[in-house]
Amino acid sequence: MAKRSRFRQMENLMTKIILVDLVVFVLYLVCASMGWTVLKVITAIITIFGSFLCLGWLFLTGEFPRRRSLWMITALACIAVCTVISLLLNFPCASLVG
Repeated sequence: MAKRSRFRQMENLMTKIILVDLVVFVLYLVCASMGWTVLKVITAIITIFGSFLCLGWLFLTGEFPRRRSLWMITALACIAVCTVISLLLNFPCASLVG
C-alpha cells in the first residue's frame, strides 16, 4: 500500500509540474509572437531545462521504463521538443503576426 501511495504523491507532483511547464511554454509562445526577445529566451530556457530535469528525475527514480509513467514522460518530452523545434524554426515570430 505504501508504494501505491508514493506513486500517487509523485503523480500528483508531476501533474502540477507539467501544468506549470505548459503554462511557461504558452508564455514562451506569447513572448515569441509579440517580439519580446529577452522574455522569449528566458521562458524557452525554463521550459527546456525544466522538462529535461523532470525527465532526468523520472529516469533516476526508476519510473522511466514503467508503463504507468508513460504519460508523464510523453508530456514532458513533447513540451521540450515543441520548444526546441519552435526555436529552430523561429516560429512564431513577431514579423508573422504584425
